Amino acid sequence: MFLRCLPALLLVLTTCICGFALVRYDPISFEASLLFWFRDNTNIAKLAGPAWMTPFWLSLSWLGNTLPRTVVSLCTVLGLIVLRRWQAALFLSWVLLSGLAFSITLKHWIERPRPQWVPQLDDVITMGFPSGHALNSTLFYLTVATMFAPLLRRQGTRWALYTMAICLSLATGVSRIALGVHYPTDVIAGWVIAGAWVWLWSNTARQYWPMVWSNPSIRS
Repeated sequence: MFLRCLPALLLVLTTCICGFALVRYDPISFEASLLFWFRDNTNIAKLAGPAWMTPFWLSLSWLGNTLPRTVVSLCTVLGLIVLRRWQAALFLSWVLLSGLAFSITLKHWIERPRPQWVPQLDDVITMGFPSGHALNSTLFYLTVATMFAPLLRRQGTRWALYTMAICLSLATGVSRIALGVHYPTDVIAGWVIAGAWVWLWSNTARQYWPMVWSNPSIRS
């Protein structure tokens, strides 16, 4: 059991160490290039491309905001309770709440400032590492996909669910870079930690809470 979880623990530990290193030393050179890549060459206060690019990225970023993420998470948990999938509801709640607590702790612990190279196009009040939007959104999408995909009969449907979860996670994280509120490494750290977190608790649940994945009434 421990050996199964060891890679996930090492990923989380390595990412945290990288976070401290990024605070101590200058940001990696590619980060500036990527932040400027999203901006207009003549006015870095504007995003490159048509005028709708700003509301487009803001809309994707909104998917990772606390309010919509909380509402969707609560609805999912309540749906599992209605279906009498108690262990699944508890598992989802634990993964999301523990991941949120870990994300907040890391932000206060590492204290990496937000990027200052380009104007920020969204309001932010917390530290930058890791990206809370990337981490918590990925936690939700991957956990739900991991819980429900094995219950689907068709392999194509399972892959569609996994693909949707990954695409939504990537889009939310990239939006934070485009809006200038996160360094790329903040977002990458959020993705890595979330993936490792889901890996860790999924392996633990398969050992001790196998009913998380049992519901023969769900088929496609």
